[in-house]
Amino acid sequence: MNDSYTPERREVAVPTFPEYKSRWKLARDLGVFELKLAVDGLKDLILAPLALAAVVADMVMPAESRGVFLRAVIRMGEGFERWLNLYGRKRREDARTVLDEGGSDLIVDYLEGKTLDLHQGLKGRKKKNKKSD
Repeated sequence: MNDSYTPERREVAVPTFPEYKSRWKLARDLGVFELKLAVDGLKDLILAPLALAAVVADMVMPAESRGVFLRAVIRMGEGFERWLNLYGRKRREDARTVLDEGGSDLIVDYLEGKTLDLHQGLKGRKKKNKKSD
């Protein structure tokens, strides 16, 4: 008698991400995500003591006004979260200014564009210098 169990093989659908066919796009998105994580960590370092100071200030406020400073700090944090848009990527058309939701993505796009322009300019200058030699 053969009592050994052999599991049945099943095909598993693996999700595909066509936008990552380019290794550059994958590396770029990693860099943007890491940068946003660093900025988010900096935000936490600033908001934590600010919230403590707000609560201390709220403690000396009259009862009807208590909590006004803490609520202000929380609103600042919420606004920053919307602006940073850590886990999503807003389209450029969706954000009118850098202060809108997804504004951090506008800044990243701007910096990336300027960096690529600089790279193209330097690349063109090298080709020009080689021709003149």
